[in-house]
Amino acid sequence: MQATADVVIIGAGVIGCSTAYHLARKGVTDVVIVEMDQVGSGSSSKSASMLSLQARHDELGIRMAQYCYARYMQFEEELGTPIDFRRIGWLSVAGEESAPSLLHQVKLLQSLGVRAEVLTVEEIRRRYPEINAEDLALGTWGPDDGIFDPHMIMWGFIKRATERGVRLYQGVRATGIRLRKGRVEGVEIDKGFISTRMVVNAGGPWAGEIGRWVGVEIPILNRARTVVVTGPLPEIPSDRPFLYDETAEWYCRPEGAGVLMGMGTVPIQEPTVQTDHEMVGKIVDVAAHRLPAFERAKLLTAWTGIRPLTPDDLPILGPVPSVEGFILNCGWGGTGIIHSPLAGQWIAELIHDGCASTLSIDIASLGIERFDHEQSMAHPAQQT
Repeated sequence: MQATADVVIIGAGVIGCSTAYHLARKGVTDVVIVEMDQVGSGSSSKSASMLSLQARHDELGIRMAQYCYARYMQFEEELGTPIDFRRIGWLSVAGEESAPSLLHQVKLLQSLGVRAEVLTVEEIRRRYPEINAEDLALGTWGPDDGIFDPHMIMWGFIKRATERGVRLYQGVRATGIRLRKGRVEGVEIDKGFISTRMVVNAGGPWAGEIGRWVGVEIPILNRARTVVVTGPLPEIPSDRPFLYDETAEWYCRPEGAGVLMGMGTVPIQEPTVQTDHEMVGKIVDVAAHRLPAFERAKLLTAWTGIRPLTPDDLPILGPVPSVEGFILNCGWGGTGIIHSPLAGQWIAELIHDGCASTLSIDIASLGIERFDHEQSMAHPAQQT
């Protein structure tokens, strides 16, 4: 395969798909997306599928979530694809040890205009009668969070992007980036070469590996999180909210007639994992403590996905100073689905307009330069 493009995006997860759509919306349509498997086959398809305003603990993250929440409410109108959003609310609970951090978070949410309130233990029981609240000190409630469909989001982005001329290459693995005198010259793929002057690294858990192709160490910290889905569990009604245990860092939500639950941030070296059966056992133990009805649940399926985190829990965006034409859109951790409209918008603005303007935030503060080792060389870059 021999091809040329103005921009090559590596990775067709939700971040890559959103970047392609937003570029096309700005008229940048000579774009190729290279995906080694299928759209959304990586970590984007292994999330808890929650659109949340309650999940962030910092002002910037909350502002980003507010912008994206509003965009998702208009998603079907804008892109013609439903995302099956169902508002179920978000209930966080905490014991004495975790209560102060939860109180701090709810005050920050309220100060930024997010609907959130503090609950007593009695109020927690009223909202979730099946809960074991004997070791809880308080809870918080956000009514606007809900479930949505990541697959429909990705296909909504990619459908509109390809209609405008973006080319999607599935089952094509990027294997390297060719440089000439410190500037991107193209992307090596297992089926040939794509000539380009600009590459967007939207590789998710593989973003660190992609950086090493050009000698740049990107501080991506891959962490494994395991998700379990039960069979029908009538003891837990399907209208119950998302439940997050702040102390155990465990969550659950309705999933069909059963329940989906997840837990774990286990460090991993390689961006591919098998289902962590030991973690499955820990998840079930926590579930049975917090919601005793789980003792009668039958497990339907389980999987382990990867959260590509960063040292400060913020994404890494923008150009790499040492490699001209190499743009980062990675490190979104477990919030890539939530923040994807903004992730794509910012990078499209950067490429097309020269700067990102949405939310009036200078995304230079999210660049790789904020890390001390931003320019550490992993190995000699591939030069010609």
